[in-house]
Amino acid sequence: NFHVWNDCWMKRPDLPDGYDGWQVVDATPQETSSGLFCCGPCSVTAVKNGEVFLKYDTPFVFAEVNSDKVYWQRQPGGAFAVVHVEEGAIGRRISTLGAGSGQRLDVTHQYKHPEGERGARPLTPDPLR
Repeated sequence: NFHVWNDCWMKRPDLPDGYDGWQVVDATPQETSSGLFCCGPCSVTAVKNGEVFLKYDTPFVFAEVNSDKVYWQRQPGGAFAVVHVEEGAIGRRISTLGAGSGQRLDVTHQYKHPEGERGARPLTPDPLR
């Protein structure tokens, strides 16, 4: 399973200092943002540090690279129940094409801290945890 987006290098005067640089711009968004199907530009630094309060669509991009894989099973009455959770299953290999080489370049470290380290989860409380 995979998803593709673009990274663009931008100056971001609309964000606090430190959030310039690589930004996620998703040309194939999966949901609406402020009523439109769009995603980004979202600071990669904000995603890495779990700063999901910053615009644009940082919570969504954070979830794209930090989600858990949840397995559900339909119960006899029609309801669903969680049967297994794979923590840290999403965002294990975030890649780009190496400039001039055509080889896979692993950029996972730019998007997330190693599992279990500070910053590996959002800085705002998550009501589902």
